[in-house]
Amino acid sequence: MNLATEPPLEFPPAVLEDISPYDVARHLRTYLEPPGFPEAVRRLADGHLLVLSGAEATGKRLGAIALLSRMSLAEGSVAVLSPVATVVELAARMEFEPGRAYLLPDWAGGADERHDLLKLADELVEVGCFLVLTRNGAPAPTVEVEQPWEPPAAAELFELCVAGSGGRADGPELAAARAHAAGLTSPAAVVDLARQVSDA
Repeated sequence: MNLATEPPLEFPPAVLEDISPYDVARHLRTYLEPPGFPEAVRRLADGHLLVLSGAEATGKRLGAIALLSRMSLAEGSVAVLSPVATVVELAARMEFEPGRAYLLPDWAGGADERHDLLKLADELVEVGCFLVLTRNGAPAPTVEVEQPWEPPAAAELFELCVAGSGGRADGPELAAARAHAAGLTSPAAVVDLARQVSDA
């Protein structure tokens, strides 16, 4: 096919879904702040853009929602953006709204894209909205908007979830689950284990 006759690439749908204030509150009902959370809140409030970088399955997405919920927003919903959208596309074509919270999960931007993050951050400050991106891997020391992310303490998260479930408070099965939970690295796995043993 003649490249000159090919249609131009279209910007992917920017907003994939809106997480309602009700669902935000439901997700955060048993949320435990991990190390560095207060610092991340401060950095997001100051810069309006933050990239959470860390190992896979360490709660970055829920952490991003928790961070955004702490910002001064016109409404409590979170707009989830397509991870295939590049930073340049977002800066050029996305119509950000004042007082809105945006989440771009599983961002795969390369080193050549990261210098555009600061330009996008300036735009977000001007508009008055907030964006958190999540990505797997260690933060680049040269990118000032990246924040290293770690999961919360598994044992503490387990106790929080069990206490909030209204289920059994003790017993041999709970003791075994408590010991197992302490060795888990995925917050989602800890929450699932707590739910299972509480419902048993």
